[in-house]
Amino acid sequence: MNKIIFLSFLLVLSLQAVPQNCEQYFESKKAQLELQTKEFDEARQSLEAFKASFEALQKEKMQELATKEAEVNATLAQIDNLKKENARLLEEKQKILDTINEKTEGRVKEIYSQMKDAAVANVLSQMDAEDASKIMLSLDSRKISGILSKMDPQKASELTLLLKNMDNNTSSN
Repeated sequence: MNKIIFLSFLLVLSLQAVPQNCEQYFESKKAQLELQTKEFDEARQSLEAFKASFEALQKEKMQELATKEAEVNATLAQIDNLKKENARLLEEKQKILDTINEKTEGRVKEIYSQMKDAAVANVLSQMDAEDASKIMLSLDSRKISGILSKMDPQKASELTLLLKNMDNNTSSN
């Protein structure tokens, strides 16, 4: 019977210890869960802060990109305007140069037309054949024939071939 009393006593003691151990166990689990919840909450807040700073940085970079794009577009527009202005100036200068050349050629034609054939033949014989043929091409055919008749036959032959080639080139263009 002592054994039964002793076992009963142990059973009563163990039953009283179980609620205390369960309470301690549940309290420790509750504390662990609260700690984990707090850690998760801190991690969530950190993530939200990171997300907000990333979005702000991304917005700032997009604004910088838009600014750079606007600068590049403005530079391209300036380049395009400069190209147009250069083309206009080049065309204007070409017109001026053409006018000067026409006046010069007109004056040269006028001068050589008024000179005697022998004098013109003498001058053109001393010139480069290509330059001489350009001058002769501007003159009337009657004047050219008179000049060629007064020239050295070899020089006249060379100029005649150049005149023929120049005349063919101008007529094919």
